[in-house]
Amino acid sequence: MKFLNLNKVLCLSAHPDDVEYSMLGSIIRFEDTIFDIAVLSTGGDFDTTNKNRGSECSKIWINFDNISGSVLSNGHVKDKSEDEWINIIENKYDISEYDCVFAPPCLDSHFEHRITNNIAYALLRSTNSGLVTYKTPSTLESWKPNYYVDVNHLINKKDSLLKNFESQVGRSYFKLNSIRAFHSNYISSKFGVDYVEHFKIERLFS
Repeated sequence: MKFLNLNKVLCLSAHPDDVEYSMLGSIIRFEDTIFDIAVLSTGGDFDTTNKNRGSECSKIWINFDNISGSVLSNGHVKDKSEDEWINIIENKYDISEYDCVFAPPCLDSHFEHRITNNIAYALLRSTNSGLVTYKTPSTLESWKPNYYVDVNHLINKKDSLLKNFESQVGRSYFKLNSIRAFHSNYISSKFGVDYVEHFKIERLFS
C-alpha cells in the first residue's frame, strides 16, 4: 500500500527524530512508498544537540526497506542560510524524482522547523511535486491537519522504536504518556481510532 498513492517522497527533518516521532507509523504502514529522509542537523542549539543522534536514526532506518536516510550536517540548521541549505539538498537529491516533499509546518514554535518549511517551498519552486506538512511536538494549535493516518496497530511498535533515541530519554515529549497524547485526536477517537499521525496536504498533483 502507498501513502496517498505516492511512489517516492523526500522527508525534510530539521533534527534527528523529527520525522520518526511524527510519521514513523505511516512509513511502516505504507511500505510500498519509498521514504528518503534528509536530516539537516545533529540537533537544536542549546537544546538537543548530540553527535550520536544520527546513529540513533540509523538504528531505526536499518529495519525498513522503504527508508533511506542521510544526516546532511554536523551542526545546526541555523548555521547555514536558506539558500545554502537549498544548494546542499539539491546537490544531493534530484527533487524532480519525488512525488512529494514532507516538512514540518510553518505554524511551529521551533524556529528551525519554520526554516525547514521555508526550504521545502523553495525546493518545490520549479517542480510539480506535492507538499505535505506533518505535526511535530512543537506544532502550534492553530495548525489544522486535514489527513489522518490510523496507527492503532502500530503504536506499540513505534513506542519501542523511539527508544532508540537514547539521547532524548528523560525529555518530557519522549515519555510514554506524552507520545500517546501526541497521537490522539478527538474526531478520530469517535470512530474507534485512538492513535493517529497528523498531516496537512498543502498541495498535491495527481
